[in-house]
Amino acid sequence: MSDNSHKTVLIVDDDEDIRHVLRLLCESEDLRVVGEAANGVEAVALALHNQPDFVILDYKLPRLDGEGAAEILRAVTPESKIVAFSAVLERRPEWADAYLNKDRIVELMPLLNTLFH
Repeated sequence: MSDNSHKTVLIVDDDEDIRHVLRLLCESEDLRVVGEAANGVEAVALALHNQPDFVILDYKLPRLDGEGAAEILRAVTPESKIVAFSAVLERRPEWADAYLNKDRIVELMPLLNTLFH
């Protein structure tokens, strides 16, 4: 069992296939997925209820984009580490603790591990 066994994650992406891949990746590393959201509004509600250790947050979202959602998440789940997950951003935005381009999804687990070590 890895040291991630009690870490929780909320996955936020409007693409169901991407959410599925992220869930499989996280679960394969003993992270507990506490929710999946297709937009920023759903993400805020799920984060408030579950207080996840990590939020993998897409930038381009319907109803409330990643930046807007991150601002609210900082208020309702101040302990959560936010990973901006995007195909359009080229570097870490100010509103995120870390950044990962969707082309480099295989680097997700090493990135999450660095946030807690």
